[in-house]
Amino acid sequence: MDPLMAGAVHTPAGGGAPNDAFGLSRRIHVQGNAHIPSVWEEDIPEGAGPPRHIHTNAAEVFVVLRGRLLFEADGHQFHADAGDTVVIPMGTVHAFKGAAPEGSVALITLSPGGGEGLFVAATDRGLGPQSDPADIAALGAEFDVTFAGPPL
Repeated sequence: MDPLMAGAVHTPAGGGAPNDAFGLSRRIHVQGNAHIPSVWEEDIPEGAGPPRHIHTNAAEVFVVLRGRLLFEADGHQFHADAGDTVVIPMGTVHAFKGAAPEGSVALITLSPGGGEGLFVAATDRGLGPQSDPADIAALGAEFDVTFAGPPL
């Protein structure tokens, strides 16, 4: 990421920081903060996805670049296909999982940013899907994420 004049952020194609926290491969294009959204691209194998969770201070936007995702938001399930955009408002219980045999890719944005720090911290602390749920919940709390149930 190269900061440009007037606070803009530019991440060249192929740039960003790779991260494999919780068994999903992603590339963090923009590490956000209160003024800049977080942006990352995530590879989502069929059946894979996070547990139900809530971002207490950020909205989350998904642009499905390839494949198909199954979403749940406030108990309602729906599919999003390549080219679709899904916005999850702040405070909404939600989850998603890959729903295409060939895998899916989504560009994900959190606004305001900073939530991608959860992935970086999980990697730094050696936390993964099989870690103690209390440790994962404590990590989530540091990044204003509340885990609210199992994956889809």
